[in-house]
Amino acid sequence: MSTLKFGQILLQKGYVTPDQLKKARDLNRENPRMSISEILISMNITPEINILSALAERMGYPLIESNIFVDDPDIIKLVPEKVARKHNIIPIKIDKGRLVIAVRDPTNMEIELDVKACSGKEVTYALATEDAIKRAIEKYYSNITAQKIAEGVDMEAEETEKQQQTSEIDSRVDSAPIVKLLNTLVEQAYLRKASDIHIEPFKEVVIIRMRQDGDLVEYMKITPGTHRSLITRLKILSNMNIAEKRIPLDGRFDYTFEGTTIDIRVSTLPTAYGEKAVLRLLGTALGKEIGLSELGMTPENVKKFEHVCNAPNGVVLVTGPTGSGKSTTLYTVLGNLNKPTVNITTIEDPIEKRVMGINQVQVNEKAGLTFAAGLRSILRQDPDVVMIGEIRDYETAEITMRASITGHLVLSTLHTNDSCATVARLIDMGVAPYLVAAAVNGILAQRLVKKLCPKCKKLEPLSEEQKKIIGDKTMESAYFPTGCASCNYTGYSGRFAVHEVLTFDSELRAMITRDASTDELRAYAESTGMEFMDQNVRKRVRNGETSLEEYVRIIFTMA
Repeated sequence: MSTLKFGQILLQKGYVTPDQLKKARDLNRENPRMSISEILISMNITPEINILSALAERMGYPLIESNIFVDDPDIIKLVPEKVARKHNIIPIKIDKGRLVIAVRDPTNMEIELDVKACSGKEVTYALATEDAIKRAIEKYYSNITAQKIAEGVDMEAEETEKQQQTSEIDSRVDSAPIVKLLNTLVEQAYLRKASDIHIEPFKEVVIIRMRQDGDLVEYMKITPGTHRSLITRLKILSNMNIAEKRIPLDGRFDYTFEGTTIDIRVSTLPTAYGEKAVLRLLGTALGKEIGLSELGMTPENVKKFEHVCNAPNGVVLVTGPTGSGKSTTLYTVLGNLNKPTVNITTIEDPIEKRVMGINQVQVNEKAGLTFAAGLRSILRQDPDVVMIGEIRDYETAEITMRASITGHLVLSTLHTNDSCATVARLIDMGVAPYLVAAAVNGILAQRLVKKLCPKCKKLEPLSEEQKKIIGDKTMESAYFPTGCASCNYTGYSGRFAVHEVLTFDSELRAMITRDASTDELRAYAESTGMEFMDQNVRKRVRNGETSLEEYVRIIFTMA
């Protein structure tokens, strides 16, 4: 606890001016129910975290600067959800017999009285931003809520099955509990930044998992009865045939949460114990337009990639395996090119993000609208920029190359291991080497790499064998994952992208025309100073951003 007053700390740190502090004090006298800290936050004169930092220093409370994590889920049960939402607080742990509550305003005496009354414990505080507390409430109380909702669905199932009336069983899919359960699953996936929800039936239980940072994490278990209602509800929302359970089905629906419309693609698959469903959440990580540097590109790669993307014509390819962030990169480029003077048209399968000002076409193979057929039609629409979701066959590749030569900038993706191997892939598809050399401006290859949890990563010495694996004998130590509550005991928190950019100059074009091998192209690229993905990841290991384990995984996918 500081001996300085709250206002003195704010002035000393330069968070407010004397005039701003005086105004806040005047407003506090007019409205004593609002604390000075709340008034300063509402005035938007400095970030909320700065006000809380000064308040924490003055009162001697810890400050939570990022996300809030609860070590023991049972702690949440000490404070009812109604009380937590009323005061915007959340219990986080027991410390020396006292219940630690994350709050924004520790001067509110009602909080201590209410929490003591419901928990029976003495109370102390940790300070956190309003947004961090709200997200924690949604995350932790929704887990409890989801289980209660599922239990409610089970009770309905028992009642209707006793009556053995099909019409009543079918009506359960529109009942409040099953609707709330599905809503909770989607909202939790959004808050956890999950890309997919897996609903997997087994003999006696159904497991629901979410894919977070590339890995599946178990969220909850439900009964087979609840599963049947949940699948039927999904089929109705996705315009699927609810009576068809023998074959795989595909559909989609939109869900709006926190002002964001989430496009959800649904796929069902008949298994031994019922229909498995996977929900792919699209657009959740693509909300605001961002720059290439925010994707994790080095300044040199940003410069090179922007150069090839700003050319008036040519093909720009983004390569990598499924789930490597290719769509995010393409949408970022399109966002930068999207201007009133430019006509941009895309053909995608699926459309992952709807963008104002861009004409987007959905592939429909049943109706004959393939990538190739759609591309032919798009070229008659006077486009400046064309984006093709994926080059899957010779016909699409050939049209793409010729479209660029006739004055269009064409963006697309391919599934290849690295930038240099992409040239060989196009030639293997049947595109003539001279056409590849003439049409392509550049190729960007990328991977998503897990980021070490900053709270629990551990620095350890490297063995000679480990130094050999990473290819750097001068690296004496590196950080390793351990696992804590902050990272759900995985050792990792979030992901970042690593890239390599191959730009086509006259020498490289000549080599491709001569049908040079991939190794020859790679050797030439290296001679020009190009940084490859494995070098980028090695650098990130040295900087403590990722682990040796991730380096090995990335190298394996490039083999």
